[in-house]
Amino acid sequence: MGSVAQRENTRLPFGRTVKVYVEAYGCTQNYGEARLMQEALVGSGHTLTQSEGDADAHVLVTCTVIETTERKMVRRMTELASYEKPLVVAGCMAAAQRDRVQAIVPRAKLLPPRKWPQIVELLDAGTACGDRAAELESAAFGWHDAIVPIAQGCAGRCTYCITRVARGRVASIPVEAIVAQVRRHVERGIREIKLTGQDTAAYGLDTGTNLAALLRAINEIRAPLRMRVGMADPLTVYPIVDELVAAYASEKIFKFLHLPVQSGSDRILEAMRREYFVAQFEEIVRTFRRTCPELTLSTDIIVGFPGETEEEFEATMELVRRVRPDIVNVTRFSPRNSTPAAKMEDQIVGWRVKERSRRLTRLRFEIAQETHDRLVGREYTVLVTEPGKAGTVLARTPEYRQVVLSEGASLGDFVTVRIDGATPTDLRGHVERPSGGYRPSADRVSHRGA
Repeated sequence: MGSVAQRENTRLPFGRTVKVYVEAYGCTQNYGEARLMQEALVGSGHTLTQSEGDADAHVLVTCTVIETTERKMVRRMTELASYEKPLVVAGCMAAAQRDRVQAIVPRAKLLPPRKWPQIVELLDAGTACGDRAAELESAAFGWHDAIVPIAQGCAGRCTYCITRVARGRVASIPVEAIVAQVRRHVERGIREIKLTGQDTAAYGLDTGTNLAALLRAINEIRAPLRMRVGMADPLTVYPIVDELVAAYASEKIFKFLHLPVQSGSDRILEAMRREYFVAQFEEIVRTFRRTCPELTLSTDIIVGFPGETEEEFEATMELVRRVRPDIVNVTRFSPRNSTPAAKMEDQIVGWRVKERSRRLTRLRFEIAQETHDRLVGREYTVLVTEPGKAGTVLARTPEYRQVVLSEGASLGDFVTVRIDGATPTDLRGHVERPSGGYRPSADRVSHRGA
C-alpha cells in the first residue's frame, strides 16, 4: 500500500470555492510570488486560511538554495501531503528538482516560478486570473509593504547554484507594467516597495533597458514612497554602476546595496565562475559610498568552497575588514546535485567549514556593532514599516537600517527619531517629532488600510 501522499484523493470539484493554506520559503522573490498567488486566489473567490489543518488545499512555495533548506522542504511537503488534500508544490524545487518532488509526493501538482499565474487553474477554479492579482488591495491581506518582482532569471553561470536551473535566463517585466503596479500600491497606502529578482541588476538585459532606467521611471510617481532594491550581482552592476549611483540619488530609494561578493579570493571566484574580480567589487562599493557615504552594504559570502585554502579564507576576512559591510550573509558551502561544484575535488571537511563560518560571523557582528554604536545620538527621518514585538513598531532609516521604537507611531508615516541604543542587527530610538511634521517632497496620496 502506498503512502498517504500517493492516494487518489487530491482532486477538487470543478469550480468549488476552497480555503487555501499558502506557505513560502526562501528569497524575497519567492515571497512576492506567494503573495501574487494569494491575491489571485482571493480574486477568483477562494479564501485564505492561516491553519494548515483547516485548509481544503495547500500551496508550498519551495526554496532549494542549500541542502539543509532542501531537507526542510522535503519534510514540509511530506507533512502537508499527509492531510490528504490537494497539494501544489511551487517555487524552485518545482522546476529544478521535479523528479525528486514527484518521487516524494507523487500526487502533488507542480508549479514552476514562471508559471505562478496558473495557481487558480490548478485548484480548479476554471479561470486563469494572474493579472487580476495586481488589481487587489495588498493592504486587505495585512501586508505593510509591497514585493514587486521585476524579472525572472539571471545572467550568471555560477558553478554552485541550482536556482539558475529553476529560474533560467533573464526575462524582464516591462517598465510600464512595473510602474503601474507600484502606483497602485502607493495609491492604496503602501509606502515600502521592495523590488526583487534573482539579480535585480540584470533587469533589462533582454529588452535593451536597465535597472537605473527602471528606478528613474518609478521615481516619477508623485507619491511618498521608499524603494528597497533587491540583490544585485557585481557582474551586472559593474557595467552600469555610474548610472545606477545617479539613480540612487533620489530620496525615494533606500541607500541600501545588497552586493554579494562570495569570496575575497580571485582564484575562488574563478572556480565559482562569478565572472568578476575582488577589485571590481571594491570599486563598486567605493563608487556608491562617494555619493552615499552612509550606505548600508549587505553582502553574501560562501565559506568552505571546494579547494579554499586557509590563506584564501583569510583573504575573505581581510576583504571584510577593509570594506566593512553592515550585513554579511554567511553560507557554508553545500554541494548541490547537477552543479559543477558538487563534483569538484578538494571538498572541505565539515568541521573546518563550520570553524571558518564562526570566525567570519564573529567578525561580521563586531563590525556591525561598531558601526551602529557611532549612530547613537543621531536624528533620522524614518519610515514606520511594520509592527514589532511587545507593542513596539519597526521603522527604517533612509539607509534601510532598522529602528525599534517603543512609542506608538502609525504604519506608513514618516517620523523624526533619535537613536538611543544599538545592537549589531538594529537601532533603538524614540520619536522626537510626530508624523505630522514631515512628508517627502512629493504629492500626498490617499492612505487607505496600510
